[in-house]
Amino acid sequence: MRFQDQQQSSFSIEREPAVVVFKSIMKNFSKDILIVDFEVTGFNIDVDEPIQIGVIVLDKNTLEEKTSYASWIKPSQEISPQLAGLKWANISGDDIKKIKEAKSLYSVAIETIKILPEEYIFCAWNASFDFYFWRKLLQSVNKDIHTAKILDLWTLAYINLHHDDEYKGDYKSESVFQYFGAAPRLKHDGLEDCRIEAMVFKKLIARY
Repeated sequence: MRFQDQQQSSFSIEREPAVVVFKSIMKNFSKDILIVDFEVTGFNIDVDEPIQIGVIVLDKNTLEEKTSYASWIKPSQEISPQLAGLKWANISGDDIKKIKEAKSLYSVAIETIKILPEEYIFCAWNASFDFYFWRKLLQSVNKDIHTAKILDLWTLAYINLHHDDEYKGDYKSESVFQYFGAAPRLKHDGLEDCRIEAMVFKKLIARY
């Protein structure tokens, strides 16, 4: 979504190869698909914090939504509509008040893990960025993960649309989402964005 830098750590990521994803149309996924979207205070992962999370679980056999969760998250830093992440997501007004009155990262993490399947494939638009905040959320309740299977929806879309002669847009989320039928977004919302991503994911898979 927004993060491009590579971080050095002992954590290992098992990226699900694109060919595996495309062939999966002929067979079931081995794990449920966890689609996650964070809204954040800004785009520096060393200092910025999540302010909203959306999560949906797609059934590994049907790719239908099994369960979902969404919440605002109260960060430790002062909230202002001038923060880069809030401006980017067009978050202001009543939503600022909701963030200031929201649950802590710890409380949201406790609620989030209640809906998690035992094993899952993590999926997001520009997944490296969201996965950083996902891991941070889990670490807040001492539930770190050391390996993960990750599907980057941006990569899947790029591979597909790069060979689509009808597609004339760029590879930003808004252009891709609208191409697959999503309405223009006036602002970003974690759960709504997850459902758009699920729709795009299923349409991409159906092409193969």
